[in-house]
Formats: sequence, structure tokens, C-alpha cells
Amino acid sequence: MYDDLRKIEKRTKLSSAYIQQCRDQAMWLWRSYQVQHRNWEQRLVRSKARWKDALLKREPHKPFQGGLRRKVPVRVDYRTGLVQPAEHIHLSPYVVRLSTLRKYARITIPLNPAKYHLDSLQKGKVVDFQLVERNGVYCVHICLRFEVQDVSVQSILGVDLGIRRAIATVLLRPNQYIQRKDLSIIRDGAKRHRLNMLARRETELQQARKWKPLHRLRQKRSNVIRHYDHVLATTVANLAKRESSIVAIGYPKNLRSQRYRGDGRVLLRKLLHQRFSYGRMIQLIQEKCNEFGVTAVPVSERWTSTICHRCRSRTTKRIGQSLFWCMKCGLKYNADWNAAINIGSVLFAERRGRWAIEDLARAEDELAYKPMSLEVGNHDQESHV
Repeated sequence: MYDDLRKIEKRTKLSSAYIQQCRDQAMWLWRSYQVQHRNWEQRLVRSKARWKDALLKREPHKPFQGGLRRKVPVRVDYRTGLVQPAEHIHLSPYVVRLSTLRKYARITIPLNPAKYHLDSLQKGKVVDFQLVERNGVYCVHICLRFEVQDVSVQSILGVDLGIRRAIATVLLRPNQYIQRKDLSIIRDGAKRHRLNMLARRETELQQARKWKPLHRLRQKRSNVIRHYDHVLATTVANLAKRESSIVAIGYPKNLRSQRYRGDGRVLLRKLLHQRFSYGRMIQLIQEKCNEFGVTAVPVSERWTSTICHRCRSRTTKRIGQSLFWCMKCGLKYNADWNAAINIGSVLFAERRGRWAIEDLARAEDELAYKPMSLEVGNHDQESHV
């Protein structure tokens, strides 16, 4: 190994530290490829019909198959580069200093960090960074390390991700009934409004054949989605930290593979593929919770939308998108909160299923959603007990 590094150093005249960083990057790429290919093989064994044909076209590629056309940026550490405050430069608060082939000669690159980046740089220590070029714009991806004090767990926050309602949360405490203040729904109306405005703007520019302004909007949509997803994840993490909770996130595993072309549910399939980025949301929530010292655990949400959280029966109905009705115990509840309770109760030693004490009377947690009659043709609302 060391003989090979010396040979590369003689041929390229690069520093030994930079060659070691390139070797570490290549080894990481191959390890990542092996993990992805192993997961792909497992999914291929379980898949059937059209989803299997689609997976065959998505086999992970080996690293460096593109040759020199698609170069991979190297993770640079303190040996060949530094991210440090700018002392004599008023243009930017932080700069990147990269080593060159000339001894003691470095390139200084000013950065344009946002307030979030400045706060992160002040509380953490830089481990390494990457200089990445995307569409003619150079960005620096910085890896930080900082210590966070773990939050003592006193409750469980069940999180259900949805399409029409972005996030539904329920706070579960041991040996306590759920109150109205423990239930919340986090909506993404601002995100959809902003995306609709961008879509209309892009349509107008396409019809007017104004290609230059349209080209500038190419990355705007992804930036807007990323910003609002960060806001939603931060909201969940703040709630969990304030209530000293462990977060249980519903993970709809293999959901997209079950919604294939020709299944007869065109609208639902479009919503899943266009609006329901559950993988990214779970990752963001876990990252934000880690920053706040909160533990976030993905939980399989299989059957959580169809099981009654009170009697654990599957003899249930969904009337519309948000109404849940248990045919066994008569529970009428919000479907998103019912799923969130089932997701959070997975982390309890015993399930939260229970029966009402007297004549199936609604308990305190069931007053959260105003009950309505679900019988066809009957629109009279029932009063609270």
C-alpha cells in the first residue's frame, strides 16, 4: 500500500497527504457501492411484475465508470485545506485556504455563508470539506463535529408523514391519557403556494420563449423544497426537545413499489411521486434531532393507518382522507392522529390499545377531533361527551 502511494506521489508530484485523502475517498465510494448493491439485490428478490423490471434498470453503477468526465470531489482535511475566519478580508466572514503544488503557497476562496451556516461554524469544529461545482456555481460542503447533551426521555412523540397534511404528531406519556395540547398537525401550505407560484412563472416564461430567465429558475424549485423541508424538520425537533421526547417516525417502506403504473389509482400514484418525499423528510428529521440531542427512530407504519388505537381491531373504515371509524368499538377519530398514536406506541413495552371503562364512552384523547356521523346520508354532528 505504501509503495503504491509513493509511486503515485512521484508520478503526480502531489503531496502524500492529498494522495491519502484521494485513497480514502475511493475506498469510501467502493464501500458505499457495495452497500447499495446489496440493498438493491434484496429488493430485487422481493419485487414482482413491473416493479422488478424497473429495478433491473436501476442497478447501482460501480465507481469511476464515467472515467474523467465526472470527477468526484475529494474530502479535504486540515493537512491540505482550512476553513477559517477572514481576518483582513471584509468581503466575507469566512474563507477557504487550499494548498497548491508550490510549497507554502495557498489559494484563498471567500465564502458567502448564511446565518445558519455562521451559527453552525461557531459552535462546531471543522472535520473536513469538499469543493463542489454545480452548474457553474462552486459550493463548499463542510463537515462539522460538535458535542450535544442528550435530552432525558420522558415521553414519546409519534410522527405520521402524509401527503395532504405534511406531518401529524401525538405526544404519548406513560400511564396518561392524551390531551388536546398533545396533538398537532404541521402543514406545508406555504411550501405548496410557493411551488405553485414558481410553476406558473415557468409556464409564462416558456410561453414567452424567455429562455435566459427560465434557465435561472432551474434550481429554484429544489432550493424552495429543501428550505421548507428543513423548516418542518426543525419544528419537529424543537417540539421533541421541549417535551423531552424520543421521536418515532412512521416509515412507509416499499410504498412506491406498490403504486405501479396500471394499478388503477392514478391520482394517488401521482401524489406519491410528486409530493411525498418521505425518505428525505425522515433523514432531515433524524439530522435535526441529532443536533438537538434527541433520539429519532424510524418505525414501520404497516397497518398503522387501519388499526384502531383503542381496541387494536382492523375492522375499520376510512371515510375520505381524514376520518377514521372503528366498526368494533365505535371509535371515530382523525386518521392521521390515529396512525401517529400507533406509530408512537411501538416504542412502549405494551401497546396503547385500551377499552373505555363505561359503555364505550369517549376518553379524553378522543375529544381532540370533533366527532361526526359517518353513516351515508346522515350529516348531523354528535355532541361531545
